[in-house]
Amino acid sequence: VSQAARKSAPTTGGMKKPHRYRPRTTALREIRKYQKSTELFIRKLPFQRLIREIAQDFKVIPLNSKLILP
Repeated sequence: VSQAARKSAPTTGGMKKPHRYRPRTTALREIRKYQKSTELFIRKLPFQRLIREIAQDFKVIPLNSKLILP
């Protein structure tokens, strides 16, 4: 088989597969993105209600808004 025939043999219809990053690469990029950001993922009031609900079982510390959200 000639060299020219070998080069042109593995054609797959001319469609190139789109580039995909490996899952760990995407995950690491996402981790870096969220570590740099300062946005809250849970809004302040729903988070405060959740903490109050959990803290009802542990009535040791009186809840102060400064303790929950700085």
